[in-house]
Amino acid sequence: MLRRAIINLAFEPGAVIHEKTICDQLGVSRTPLREAILQLQSEDLVTVVPNSGTYVSRIDLQAVFDGQLVRDALEMKLVRVAAARVTPAFADALDASLREQTRAAAAKDHDRFYDLDEAFHAMIAEFAASERVWRIVNGAKAHLDRVRRLSIPIPRHHDVVIAEHSEIARAVAAGDPEAASVAMKTHLDRVFTMIRRHVEERRDYFATGSDAVLAEHLDAL
Repeated sequence: MLRRAIINLAFEPGAVIHEKTICDQLGVSRTPLREAILQLQSEDLVTVVPNSGTYVSRIDLQAVFDGQLVRDALEMKLVRVAAARVTPAFADALDASLREQTRAAAAKDHDRFYDLDEAFHAMIAEFAASERVWRIVNGAKAHLDRVRRLSIPIPRHHDVVIAEHSEIARAVAAGDPEAASVAMKTHLDRVFTMIRRHVEERRDYFATGSDAVLAEHLDAL
């Protein structure tokens, strides 16, 4: 619950984690909460300051680019494998996911849309390999996911994502690994067009030194 709240920005970067309030809301003791905080700390999603408190970490742009690197390396391979071994049932599952995404977009249900976006990629990973591989991808991209979540309310963002997902699904269903790889690359790389905008508009969400990290990485692309 805490990880999800941080990823979807319900707990904003820099916010204080009020342990007692959370324990009261969930009806749990401090022990499981602190275990959860240790796990979140290992992902650099929270910062524990001795004699001060626990805070939601600001978005680390280096971690964003690291997560994108992992995602690019694995998902580009996974979508090729999925296309090479596609079945009619899996093609139908991708189509069903696209219909759900369209309904969520029409309802402007941003949280639901984000969950369906994640589920679409998880489906491909798990069909091509296993749930274990998706856990590796997911564990590497927490800071990247917060940047992605910032993009969802932007006008027409839903439409663009659905169009890109549709291209991926068509290529996979056609059994064309090369086209599937190209479509996935286009989709994954679009985050780069949004990062600069988010840093400029929500500077308070990002860690110190973000401009230098941004310049270094974007200049290399």
